[in-house]
Amino acid sequence: MSTLAIVERAHRGTVEQQYAHVLWLVHGLHRQSPMTLLLRAGAAVYALEADAPEPVRLGGRPWGRYPDYRDAIGRLLSDGADVYVSESSLSSLGLSNRPLLAGVVAVSDGRIADLAAESARIWFL
Repeated sequence: MSTLAIVERAHRGTVEQQYAHVLWLVHGLHRQSPMTLLLRAGAAVYALEADAPEPVRLGGRPWGRYPDYRDAIGRLLSDGADVYVSESSLSSLGLSNRPLLAGVVAVSDGRIADLAAESARIWFL
């Protein structure tokens, strides 16, 4: 049985997280013990197919960069993790018709309950 990691908060401390964001953590943990990732609420945007984020600009100058959540999701998928996104979260954000990253599966609230029941642990990150 795997651990269900649920991520709901998005873009928190973006400048600080350019080196070690929450999906980077999930990937590291998955390498030690199987993880299933569920993106809900604001974090559902991480599952969308989108362009790479622009660099952070402070005082009109580029400084650092936003975390690339697409890359982190791709690494998780390539290492065998299942990645899901909540259909109801996408709907509430007005993003139901947007394409998802390859390999990410949109799930209903009922399926989320099933994922929780199938998991040994549930972590809210």
